[in-house]
Order: sequence, then C-alpha cells, then structure tokens
Amino acid sequence: MHWRFSRYGWRLLPGSLTTLIFAILLLLGALQPLEQLVYSLLFETRREQAWDDRLVLIAIDDASIKQLGRFPWSRTQYVKLLDILSKKEAATPSVIVFDLIWSEPSADDAKLAEAIARSGRVVLAQARDQTGLPLLPVPVLQDAAIAMGHIFVRSDPDGLIRRVHLYDNGTPTLGLAAVEAYTLVHAPVSLPTFLPDKEQLLWLNWAGRARRLQQYSFSDVVQGSVPAQALQDKIVVVGLTAAGIDPLITPFDRNPPVNGVHLNAAVINNLLQQNALQPASFAWSWLILCLAGPGLSLLLSDRRESQQVLMMVCLCVGWGVVSFLLFKGGYWIPVILPVGLCKLTTIAVIINDRMRLSASLQDQVQQLWQQHQHNLILRPPHLNAYEDAKPCQKAGLLQSVTRMSTLAEQFARSQSAQTTIARSLPIGLLAADLDGWVWFCNPAATEWLQVNVSHNLSAYLIPEWISEDQWQSDLQALEQQRAVASRECQQGDRWFELHLEPLTYQPEAAGSIDSHHQPDGFLMLLEDITPKKQIEVALAQQVQELQRVAQLKDDFLSTVSHELRSPMANIKMAIELLKISRSEAASAQYLKILQTECARETNLINDLLDLQRLEAGAQTYHPETINLNDWLPPIIQAFSERAETQHQSLSVELAQHVPVLVSDQPSLERIVVELVNNACKYTPPAGEIKVAVNWTAQHIELVVDNSGTEIPAAELPRIFEKFYRIPQSDPWKRGGTGLGLALVSKLVDYLGGKISVNSGSGHTTFTVQLPLVYQSPVE
Repeated sequence: MHWRFSRYGWRLLPGSLTTLIFAILLLLGALQPLEQLVYSLLFETRREQAWDDRLVLIAIDDASIKQLGRFPWSRTQYVKLLDILSKKEAATPSVIVFDLIWSEPSADDAKLAEAIARSGRVVLAQARDQTGLPLLPVPVLQDAAIAMGHIFVRSDPDGLIRRVHLYDNGTPTLGLAAVEAYTLVHAPVSLPTFLPDKEQLLWLNWAGRARRLQQYSFSDVVQGSVPAQALQDKIVVVGLTAAGIDPLITPFDRNPPVNGVHLNAAVINNLLQQNALQPASFAWSWLILCLAGPGLSLLLSDRRESQQVLMMVCLCVGWGVVSFLLFKGGYWIPVILPVGLCKLTTIAVIINDRMRLSASLQDQVQQLWQQHQHNLILRPPHLNAYEDAKPCQKAGLLQSVTRMSTLAEQFARSQSAQTTIARSLPIGLLAADLDGWVWFCNPAATEWLQVNVSHNLSAYLIPEWISEDQWQSDLQALEQQRAVASRECQQGDRWFELHLEPLTYQPEAAGSIDSHHQPDGFLMLLEDITPKKQIEVALAQQVQELQRVAQLKDDFLSTVSHELRSPMANIKMAIELLKISRSEAASAQYLKILQTECARETNLINDLLDLQRLEAGAQTYHPETINLNDWLPPIIQAFSERAETQHQSLSVELAQHVPVLVSDQPSLERIVVELVNNACKYTPPAGEIKVAVNWTAQHIELVVDNSGTEIPAAELPRIFEKFYRIPQSDPWKRGGTGLGLALVSKLVDYLGGKISVNSGSGHTTFTVQLPLVYQSPVE
C-alpha cells in the first residue's frame, strides 16, 4: 500500500472515523436508550438514601378502600381528614397537598371548601385530559386553596420518569407549589424562579424504595390512630397508593410498581434536600466527541495491542468510577458515549495499526528484494508471475510473501553457516548496534554474559564487567573510528579479555559500500583467559611465597642467633668473673648466673626442637587418664610465689563434676604452663589472673584470663606465629623468644583441640577446647 499520509494523519484517522460514527448515532438518538439504562443501573449501584423527614404521605391504600368503601369517595371523607389535621389543640402540618383531581362538581364541595379554608394551608392538583385540555378543581375549591400545582408528566420509552417540568404554562408542578407554601411558614428553601421563555426541568434523584417514605394509612388518620405529633410541621401529601391505580415504576420499584403520588413526593424530597440531579448539557457530548476520539487515537497508536487493550479497559473503568462518584454527588454525565467511543476507537486503532504494519512490511520486503536478489542462489520461475501486479491488489501481497519466503530461506542458510562457525569457536562472539541492542550472540557469549538476542548489552555489562565511564568511552571511540583497547575483567574466579571491533552493515547494493562510513554497530570478542591468569597468579604467589620464606629465614636466623648469643655472652662473662672472684658469695652468685643462662639456652633449644617435631609429625602421643581436679591445682600452685612477688592475684576455678580427660599429659601440662607463664609475664601489679575449667558432653574448656593488658585487634591474627612479639607490649622488659604461643597452638592442634583469643575491655582471654577422648592420628 502506497498511500501518502502524514504520521499524525494515520494516527488521527481511526479517532476521526469513530467520532463521525458516534456523531451520527447521537443525532439519531440511538444512544439515548442505553444512557437511560445506565441511569437505572447507577441508582441500583448507588443504593438507597433516606427520604426527607419533613415529608409524610397519607396513603389511600387498599386497607382504607376496604374499610371506607369503594373509591372514589365522597368529599365528606376529606372534610373529616382536614378537620382532624386542622384541630387547633393538636399539632398541625405545615402544608397539606392533595394529589387528587376534583374537577367534577359535588354536593359536598361547599363543605370541603370550608374545611380547606379553615386549614389555610392546602395545595390542590390540576392535570390535563387525553386531548391536552386542563383538568382544574371546581372553582369553589380553587378559591379556598392557597396554591395549585400541575401533575402533568411524560415518561420515557422504558416507562421511567426521569424529569418533571417545573412549570406548565406558568403553573408550578405540585411538588414545587407545596414547597413554596412550606417556605411561607418555615425557613426559606432555594427554589427555581419562573422563566417564561425557557423550559425548566427538574431531573429526579430518586431517594429509594417508596415503602421507606414515612407514610400512614388514610383510614388510620381519620380514625385518630395516628398521633398528631407525627404530622406536626410536615408537608403532608395525600394520594392514592392502592394497587393498580395510577401505576408508576422507579429505579427502585419496578415489580410491583408504585403510584403516581410517589412522583410528587420525590419532587418535594429533591427540592427540600436540594439534591436534584444536574445532567451534563448536550454540548458536553459534542465536546467529548470532538476531543476524545482524535485524542484517544493519538494516545493508543503505535503501541502494543496488549497495552492498547489495557489502556482501553482502564479508561472505561475509570470513566465508570468517575461517573458513579459524580452521580452520588448529584451530577449525571454521559457514560455510553465515552465508553463506546473508547472501545470503538481502540478497535479502529488496532485495525489501522495492522494495516499500516502490513503496508510497511510490503515496502521493506520490496527494498530487501531489490538489495539482495542478486545474491540469491536460486530464483524460482514463479516469482515473476506477479511482477506487474499493483501493490493494492491481492497479487501484490502474495508477491511480497513469496519474496519474503525466498529471502528468509537465503538468510537462513547464511545464518546457519554463521551459527555453526560461531558455535565451534572457543570465544564469545556478540554483535550489537551502537545503542547496545544485541542482534547476534553465540552460546559462549550467552553463557558468560547471560545475554540473549534483543537484550540491551549495557544492562548486563555495567557494572559487573566494566564501569559506565569505560563503556561510554569505548562507544565514543567506536563512533570516532578509533582503536579500542582490550580490557581484562574478573568474574568470580574466572578472567576474561573483552575486545570491541567496529561493525559496518550498509543497506546499499553490493559494490557501493563507502570505506569511510560510520560504524553501525560493533562486534564484541570475549575470551576466557583464566588459565593464563592462573599461571600468572601462581607465578606471582610463588614469588611472594619465596619472598616470605626468605624473610622468615632472615627473621629466624636473626632471632635465633640473638637468643642463642645472649645466654652465651652472659655465660662467658660469668666464667671470667668467677676466675677473679675473691669471695664465696660472689662465686655463688656467678655460678647462679651460669645456671640460669644455661637453663635459658636449654629451654630455647628444647622449644625449637619441640616445634620441629610437631611440624614434622614426629611427636609421640601417650594418652593418659587425667583427673583435672587433682592434676591442675599443683601446676598452678607453682606460679603462686611468682604472682605474689609481682603483686598479682592468681586463682583457679573448676566446674563441678569435671569428667576425666584422656589426653597426652606432658603436652597438656606444657600448654597450661605456657599460657599461665604468659599471663604472669604481661599482667601488671595488682592485676588478676584466672584459670577456669568448664566442660560439656564432648569437650573440656580451659580458660586463662588476665587483666590489665589488651592485644590490638590488628595483631590478633599473628600472635601464634613463630618468633612474633607484639610491638611495645612488654613495658616491664621481661623478654621472651616469641615461641611460647606458637608452641601452644601446635600442641593444641596435636591434641585435636582448638584455641582462640579474645582481647578487650582491659582483659585478654585464651580459650582452649579439647575433646574428652582423642586418639592421635599419628598412632
């Protein structure tokens, strides 16, 4: 299809057509029955409201006719009613309204006129006969009444009366005349003013079912069964409610119907409560037609069908909700017109979009055919059958379909070959336009990037692979035809090399491609370089480990040489002093120095040998049954004198019923001695040292806690390293080799336990957890 239409012309076309259709329907009145149906539905949805309590109905019902005789009655019955309602000693109504036509003379007219005159507040009804002539009350009754009102109404085709003419040749409707009389003795009510040159309508807002209106039977009132206070200061409407007489259907009373008197009661109720319906003017319907159709057409065009349908449903439901809320507030706006216009416009837009899509597809197929037909391997003879067919004919569409099928087959061959090649490559291949929309990717790229065709690549690259700035920089380099540097990206424990190459795919015929044409997209190559990176990382780790080992060797040699030389220097000095000693006391002192330094040298060598045996797994494990209640106190007692000398408090706490422990006793003793010795060394004077033993069903827990010192959190991970001493942690210069805690850690592992340390709030606590029974794996 080659229609030349502007973009907005295409989009406005459906709305304009639907507007024309509904304009015709509106002029013909075809929508009116449906709007009237909605009128009734709105009342049913709104539910009932209360009738005004200033309104009372005296019903000439079936019970009254049965009791007082066949209707119509003698005028004397109404005289009795007026006499009862007009008693001076009783509470009287404000207005008495007779919804009855007394156009025929009667012998009792004079009595009734006197009763009406005595009351001084009676409003009478007048009507029209079948020929349109007025039916007025007899003159004597007219003169006695304070006002008259017409009861002339017209029902709609469905039988409902939705509106009442407020004036008929200058005569107000009966309900309006009643309220005008009511305002003479009570607070004024805002009422419409008579306009001779204008049709004045009251649109009825039905309150609810007629039986909810406050009413009393005529016979009960005449017999005095109704208290006078029930009618005091009320507008009393007297009318027929007997079955089959003057039937009237309302939105709330259809089967069975009510009577015409309820229509006038509804008018009075609307005027008293000032809640008559305010319908939208006819001009609003034309405004909706002129704006909604074209506007909706513009709004829905070029969207997905699901979105169009969803928007149509939302608009229809929304308009329905707004209509209902306005109706509750007393405003009646069109419903069928906007909803129908919305639905029909949506259908027209969908059809229009499909037609435009079909025309666009045919144009694109024609272009593709002209560009690629020279590359086709086969050209079936039947393709020429429709070369001369006009585009608007069915043959033109069939030709487009045939050409598209042939092109699709050729493209499928090419795509199959490319896919096979791409699948066999160990690298990821991905093609996308400069906006990042992917149109090709092989399985490797899909697996690594979790991206598929039609996805936007930036959502999967940023920020997991590269940053936003890096991505924009690479795209800018591609657009400027500059080389893009490769990037190495880490994903978990894998490494990838990401490289971008410009990609040009011009839609011109072969042989006309410009070498300086700006790239239309890019080709991404993604290679898994994890093995290469692992080799690099392994080499780096080996170099780092060699450097660490070399540093440890240097530290070890420095520390060991210092720790070994210090005792030897002291021994040599003591020997020299012993040679020149001239007293036994001095000689004894020098011998003690020799003994102390020899023991120090021996302990250092033993610690080194013990660590060597533990690390080599050569330590011999001898399980013994150990009763901690008897075994632990003597070991701790050995430190009592030292703690007392240093003004420290040393205590032992054993939990009740500590079970026996099966473990290597020398190793356990070494652990306790090293931890308590460490605590004594770093606890200041007046500090506390506590050794506690707790137990569970599977473990013994040994806790050594000392106060006064804290280990910095940054140093905690290193305190169990060989020769490591916390910087500036020995203010008392008590020395040490840095092997004690390393030996403790190895011994705890050897015994199958765990050791932990916690330091804070002025305390340092070492906790050793050992199994009650442990068999060494070296045995």
